[in-house]
Amino acid sequence: MIRANVHFARPDFALSVDFHADSLVTGVFGPSGAGKTTLVSLIAGLERPDRGSISVNGSTLFDADRGVDVPAHHRRLGVVFQEHRLFPHYTVRGNLLYGVPREARSGGKIDQIVELLELGPLLVRRVDQLSGGERQRIALGRAILSEPRMLLLDEPLASLDLRLRQQIIPYLRLVRDVLAVPMLYVSHDLSEILQLTDRLLVLDRGRTVGHGRYLDLVHDDAVLSVVHDRGIRNLLAARVRGHLEDDGLSILEISAPAGSAAGAAVDLVAPLTSAATGSPVTISILPWDIALAAGPVREVSIQNQVRGKVLRCTAHERRMLVEIDLGAPVIAEISRRSAAALAIEAGRSIVCLIKSHAIQYIDRSSA
Repeated sequence: MIRANVHFARPDFALSVDFHADSLVTGVFGPSGAGKTTLVSLIAGLERPDRGSISVNGSTLFDADRGVDVPAHHRRLGVVFQEHRLFPHYTVRGNLLYGVPREARSGGKIDQIVELLELGPLLVRRVDQLSGGERQRIALGRAILSEPRMLLLDEPLASLDLRLRQQIIPYLRLVRDVLAVPMLYVSHDLSEILQLTDRLLVLDRGRTVGHGRYLDLVHDDAVLSVVHDRGIRNLLAARVRGHLEDDGLSILEISAPAGSAAGAAVDLVAPLTSAATGSPVTISILPWDIALAAGPVREVSIQNQVRGKVLRCTAHERRMLVEIDLGAPVIAEISRRSAAALAIEAGRSIVCLIKSHAIQYIDRSSA
């Protein structure tokens, strides 16, 4: 959906990025100063590359060799920045309709976006009467109504607190799933990206470190050096199977591991959630919070002992990353010494030991 091979230099910064992505949502991840916002500006036409080319959905937007440089207002790209950039003297309706041709204002598209983003009760209010989360929903709606080839979302939730971020992410999922508008989603928060996609472009110091599937990328030394201390984690989809309220615990069900009997399921004991029985939740587990054992361990306080199969393992400095199939793949981080003692290798059956309180909820409904 997007191809970019661009080079851009200024006295204090240089960007050299070469990637292509064909997934509906591609996350752009990297630390501050990596070049994420510069890349968005180049794609949007707000900055001009020194050389290279950019195409979106097969349409060439920039090609230095051919002399193509489509003006920003003709690129049909919806851009949402960290700052909502709404017009304070307009109502919500006025902001949504800004830039929409008058003849298109009576169509069903506007009603669809208003309903999808739950904007109906806000339409007559002014921007200064809105919360930060509401303003970002308005900015998102305005960008979608421009009928873009692609949405460029540049740290759209960075100015919001955690509670508001978790309120907005479900709306972004709806845009992805219902409208199927391609998105380039920029963030320095990896868990935020992974709630929307597992396809990443990783940047560091103005260069491409890697791009592809998250679980493939973390096995690469260059990528791991960027993501390890900035949010590497496992995100798993689960469903609440029940509660042990007196113990402050909930039972979560994740999908059955490969090779298990039909209908089998894997349960995890987790901290008590306010989500109702049967509700879907998304959970996060840090790789170093997963211990490995050759078999079940008796007389231990760790309540989750889940058997899986090693898919692959890679050594990085003094640690070993072990990818394990529990029905959904997870990454465990152990020492190389431990990996040698357990004879860790692809295909080996292994038991994952996970403390219940190492499981964190990241859904807005689970606190």
